[in-house]
Amino acid sequence: MKDRASNDQHLLAVMQKAFDKGHNSHMDTEKMIDWIKQELQSGYRLEDNKAL
Repeated sequence: MKDRASNDQHLLAVMQKAFDKGHNSHMDTEKMIDWIKQELQSGYRLEDNKAL
């Protein structure tokens, strides 16, 4: 359960950051989605490295 809460919080933080970046730099939807994908993938890679 704790991992799920942590993942949910990470996802919400990334989404908030994307919203803020999009609002401040007038990022279009496609760029925002690509940025979110990249952030989430890099976050999972970081967590995978921590587990090792």
